[in-house]
Amino acid sequence: MKKLLVVSIFALFLSTTFILVATGQTVPAKKALAILGDFWHGVAPLDIAIVGQLNKKGYVTDVIPDYDVPFDALSTYDLIVLSRYYIDDYKKLETREPDPRKYGWLTPEEEEAIEAYVLAGGSLFLHHDGIGYYPRDGAIVRLAKAYFVNHPPVVDIAVVPVGAYGGLNENVEPFIIRDEEFRVELDPAETNVFMESYSEANGH
Repeated sequence: MKKLLVVSIFALFLSTTFILVATGQTVPAKKALAILGDFWHGVAPLDIAIVGQLNKKGYVTDVIPDYDVPFDALSTYDLIVLSRYYIDDYKKLETREPDPRKYGWLTPEEEEAIEAYVLAGGSLFLHHDGIGYYPRDGAIVRLAKAYFVNHPPVVDIAVVPVGAYGGLNENVEPFIIRDEEFRVELDPAETNVFMESYSEANGH
């Protein structure tokens, strides 16, 4: 089995990290951009859960815990992960209507930059809060093909894998978890659902 060695010399100062393969070939590592955290969702747990897995898959990840997102360089990344509510100020969270953009962390143009990245072939993973409270007419909602409505209080939720989507739900057995459900509006014809949930309080 060939062993891979990730070499990063003065990583903060070099723009490119390489993976050295046993054959002697030098191959650029896959790059990911992870935009993480808001008032409710700490960066550290997200970094452990998401970036840790990306590292295991051979990605070199730039983590953005603030608002300094390199929107003019999105095309240099193989993957973008977004795990952040649109409204980051807990005092303003319930004021998204009638002017949802007043308190958002990014502009319509910045949303559209992410959309352009995807339309050009880039990969986007919207994790959990990555769809929360984004404007109905915005690019993130268009990409997600789902509009976040709210999340009711914590309840017991039955989760069941559906459909055949390879590694996404392969060997996953139905389970019950106590958590908050996200209530979203979506068009099933435009969405590939691989897990469904049900609770007595909120239905399907």
